[in-house]
Order: sequence, then structure tokens, then C-alpha cells
Amino acid sequence: MRFGDILRLCRQNLFRRKSRTILTVLGVVVGCCSIVLMVSIGQGINEQNERMLESMGDLSIITVYTGGGSSGGSSDSGGTGEPAKLDDKAVESFRSIAGVSGATPMADFFYSASASAGAGGRYMQQYISVMGIDTTQLDQMGYELLDGRAPLKSGEVLVGEYTAYGFIDRFASEMNNMRNPPGEYICDENGCQENEGDDPFFDPLATTFQLTTGVDYDGGMSGTMNGMGVGATGGSSGASATQTVEYTPVGVLKGDYNKGYATSSGIIMSLDDLKKLTAKIDPSSAEKSTTYNQVLVKTADLSDVPEVEAQIKAMGFNTSSYEEMRKSIEEQSRGVQLALGGIGAVSFLVAAIGIANTMIMSVAERTREIGIMKALGCYVRDIRVMFLGEAGAIGLFGGLVGCVISGLVSWGINIFALGGPSPDNLWHAIVGGEDVTRVSVIPWWLFLAAVLFSMLVGVIAGFGPANKAVRIPALDAIKNSE
Repeated sequence: MRFGDILRLCRQNLFRRKSRTILTVLGVVVGCCSIVLMVSIGQGINEQNERMLESMGDLSIITVYTGGGSSGGSSDSGGTGEPAKLDDKAVESFRSIAGVSGATPMADFFYSASASAGAGGRYMQQYISVMGIDTTQLDQMGYELLDGRAPLKSGEVLVGEYTAYGFIDRFASEMNNMRNPPGEYICDENGCQENEGDDPFFDPLATTFQLTTGVDYDGGMSGTMNGMGVGATGGSSGASATQTVEYTPVGVLKGDYNKGYATSSGIIMSLDDLKKLTAKIDPSSAEKSTTYNQVLVKTADLSDVPEVEAQIKAMGFNTSSYEEMRKSIEEQSRGVQLALGGIGAVSFLVAAIGIANTMIMSVAERTREIGIMKALGCYVRDIRVMFLGEAGAIGLFGGLVGCVISGLVSWGINIFALGGPSPDNLWHAIVGGEDVTRVSVIPWWLFLAAVLFSMLVGVIAGFGPANKAVRIPALDAIKNSE
């Protein structure tokens, strides 16, 4: 028989018992919808986890420190008995590790400081965070400049993404002396909406900062508001004099807590400038050896984090990263996806039983027809292909319809989760977005896999009945009166 004749016979046989064929296809539709929707919800959970991990910042960052860390072990440099030191030599050794793209000390400023800007120091921020890093490693460490450039000389600094919003207007009333940053949510009886934010009092890249600090400086709390000025505290007996140093912001960094709180709201300066500032208010610190409390190491790829961490620990240092948390979240996500996929697979099993039952009944009803085909010289393989084709067609139609229905249901779930139908939600429910988290996510490969799997289930379910058909003796089949 020609292949076209086999296809024509398949179509005729399927439409011969329309009700039974439709009910069998419906069973495949239910099974396909179940497994696609279950897997899509698992994909939605995975997308939510990815958004959560992205909100934590750069996950390829490893924080290195000495002693007293979460690992609980003592720090020893290569088993020599001497404690490992986080100094410039250690930083260079980290940069030489395969898979490391950059490393920088992250030196915190351990004294209280306030910053002022504008004529007469009108704008002020108390207890501003100050951090020192190797500013030549900005690109290697993945620091993102939202505006401006990197510092090129002493006195030039970077500011965090929201640093300008931390300043208050000392000459304005309490109701008007602050600016709200964008991204905050304001809720009322009509629901919650994202605040577009106010403009800061000044452009940080067009204004110089005066940083005031000292050993016993209280952050400017001794000053008063509304035009009274900010005075320096005398501190305890023997305290160093309060110092005021002027800095010029030349760039704005994108906030990332994994790279230091100051990237969100603070001042980031070079290590040399931080050492000079510290020495100015505490000269004795200039005589101390240069060691760091912690060093940030960035890997070239997220998959390099475990290996790089292991090598750093082998040097005698303690480390911390989000690698364990990331792995735990991924394992939980895979477990949920397997559980949901298993629930959908049960429906597919029921559909497979339905296909097998339909094909068995079809063979029983067409026994005489099978005998006549054999008597006329039809090849056994053609009879097998005919029955397998019918079973596969049931799976194909059920899979296609099931995918269409699954896509519509998934779309509706996402629209409801996003707050109801709107032009933006109708589109984001399908393709998602940078700030959009969907409940149900159906990637293109899931549709393709569902259709192919439906066909495979149909062919497997029809294999037994097809073999039964080809084993029927021709004479016995012709004598069959049914």
C-alpha cells in the first residue's frame, strides 16, 4: 500500500466512530493540559526564584575574610602556622586564580561622618557610609556606572545610586526637607502604585561634598536644623580634632549590596584616599601595616564560584557567598517541578489507557476487514502502520488542542496575577518583563515537547492493539461475522 492510502484509511477509520474518537482525543487534551500547566507553574516558580536571586545583587561575588567566620576554622597560610593576612599580596594571589575576573579590598571607614553640599552646607546627610575600593578594578568587578566616569585622581569619588536622596535641606521645613527616591510603593484605597520619585535637591555630579569626621565625631548630631548650622563635637578628653575634607563626585554607581552598602547610599573612594582620610584624623593608623577586613572576589562565571571558593579556603581564608543558597533554591525548584510534572503525568497515563482501549475496540470491530486486506496481499507492516498511525493521530490532535488550551489558561492566570486585564498586562502575561514575575511560564520548547510526547504516548498505547491485528490469521478473520 502507498503511504497516501494508509493516511486515507486512517482518516476514514477515525471518523467512522466520531464520538469515540472525540472522547479519546478529549482524554489526551486533559492529560496534555495537566502536564503542560503543571510544568508551567514549576517554570513560574523558577522565574520567581531567579528574580529573587537577581534582587540580591551579583551572585558571582565571593567575600573573603580572616578568622571568626561562618566556616569556623582557624586561618592558616599554607600550613606554616602563621595566620593568613588579607593584604595586597593576598589580593594579587586571588586575581591569579583561574576563573577570577577581578578582586578588590573593601575597606570600611570606621568613624562617624557626615556630608554636606551646597552653599553654606545647606544640604546635609548624617552618618553617611564611606567605603574604599580599588577603583582601577571597577570593570573587572562588575561595578556598573549609571552616570559619570571612574575616579582618575585623588579627591575624586563615586556616590551610590540613592546617595543624593539621603540629603536633607537644613533650611526647609520638616515637611519639605526630604526627597523620595523612585521605586517606592505608595498604597491607598485604590491599591498600590510605584512612586516615580522626586528629583534630588542637587546634581551630585555637579556639586562638591564636604565630608566631616573625627575619632569622636558624632555625625553632626550636635548641630541644629533650620539655619542653625552644624557644629563639631569636642568629644571625650584627648580626642582628635574634627576634620573636614572636600571631595568631588565624578560617577554614580548602581546599587548592589553584595558589593557594599555604600553603592546604594554612600561615598566610594579609592583605597589611597581612604587611607589618607584615616591618617588625617588618626595619625597612628598610618604606621600600621596594610591589612584588610575583607576582600571581594568576582568570578568570570557563576559556575566558577564553588571552585574559586575552594581554592581560596585552601589558602587559609574564610569565604562567604550565595552559592549554597542558590543551589538550595534550585534543588527546591527542581523538586517542585518534578512533583507537579508527576501529577500531570498521571492524567497522561489515563489518556494512554483510553487510547489503548479505543484501538483494541477498533481491532475487534475490524477483524473481517483485516482478513480481507491480508487475503488481497496487503503487507503485515502496512496493517501495523495503519493502526499505529491512527493512535498517533489521536495523540497529535489531542496534543495540539491541549497546547492551545494550556496557553490560554496560562495567559488568563498571569493576567489575574498581574492585577487584571490592561494593555500592559495582556502583553506581559505572555512575554514577561524585567520587573514582571509570572505565575505560569510556558517556554516554546514545552509546547513542542508536549505535542511530541502526546504522539509518542499514542503510538506506544496503540502498539499492543496493532500487533494483535497483524497476528490474526487471514482465514479466521474472513470467517468472522462481526
